[in-house]
Amino acid sequence: MYVSNTVLENEPQLVRKLYDRSKSYKEVIDLTLGDPDIPTPDAVKAAAYKAIDQNKTKYTANAGLTELRKAISDDVYRRTGIRYSVDEIAVTAGAMGALYLTAVSILNPGDEMIILEPHWPNYTNMVKMCGGVPKYVSFIGDENMKELSANIEKAVSDKTRAIIINSPSNPTGVILPPDTLSEIAAIAEKYDLYVLTDEVYRTIVFDGSFKSILELPRMKERTLLIDSLSKRFSMTGFRVGFVCGPESIAKAVATLQENVNSCACMFAQLASKEALEHSEALEKEICETFKERCFAMTAELKKSKKLRLSDPVSTFYLFIDIKETGLSSEEFCYRLLDEKHIAVVPGNAFNKAGEGYIRIACTVGKEKLIASAKEIVAFADGL
Repeated sequence: MYVSNTVLENEPQLVRKLYDRSKSYKEVIDLTLGDPDIPTPDAVKAAAYKAIDQNKTKYTANAGLTELRKAISDDVYRRTGIRYSVDEIAVTAGAMGALYLTAVSILNPGDEMIILEPHWPNYTNMVKMCGGVPKYVSFIGDENMKELSANIEKAVSDKTRAIIINSPSNPTGVILPPDTLSEIAAIAEKYDLYVLTDEVYRTIVFDGSFKSILELPRMKERTLLIDSLSKRFSMTGFRVGFVCGPESIAKAVATLQENVNSCACMFAQLASKEALEHSEALEKEICETFKERCFAMTAELKKSKKLRLSDPVSTFYLFIDIKETGLSSEEFCYRLLDEKHIAVVPGNAFNKAGEGYIRIACTVGKEKLIASAKEIVAFADGL
């Protein structure tokens, strides 16, 4: 029997391949997936327990509970000064659900979406699953920030429908500055494009501040804000995300969701409402934990003669230049796993622009990270 071309074009990602291979070792330090070991806050868990005890375990509206959408509206307004009505918000099964259903809502077969690379690999697969065409613009960070907007405009064609940006970025941790956002906004306005802004890491910022493209003049009408509760509150397994945008898109996402998974989990939605209503204190504690971890590991890795990395500014990822080791990204990661039992992700997992780098997720305790960093330095410098 056969499978569809959609399946054949969506091979298992390198992130998952390294993760799966790491499980063959009894003792391994897994720094692959963006799934932190930080416990979900007690108040959030208590809200989930309470909801289950009250039998809040049923279906909800496809767009999500009204009270959660109101909490999302308040949260976005607090962070950006932009107010969404509940009809302009759709709650989904994680940001993955929000991204895929939004892509289906705006792309016809053959339509193009511009993606900055290296990028979270699901972007490519989601666009392809819609019958769309990904168009890539290489962007590592400061080294080509000045050319970014010009390169984005060069990639625009008459088939382009949207640009997706991820700031702060997975895997690089780069935050797009206000001037660059303004230039991207001007391109979107000039060519009548949507901008999908994936902001799941916006509350994990160590140095400086974060600005959303949504905050720029005339951008609310063409911006599709994607966010989730997963990273900011360490709620990855709750699977609650959302999209904010024009009412027509929010309704489209809700309609399509009926045919995919009906709705997000009811008691997880109620726990998410609790998290958002106490967000500032919870976010600060989680952000400080990641800051301490990332800087501790960076300090150790900088002792290497062959590894190159900058001080972290956001997310819980470190994107490390390994070119001086003479190994490809995959060779480095597979040998590190087999020889040192440390699992990290090759940079080319995030498309071609990531070759020559590795990504480390600082998702375990500081002491484990420091011990891992010492082993990685010994491995790299011993090559």
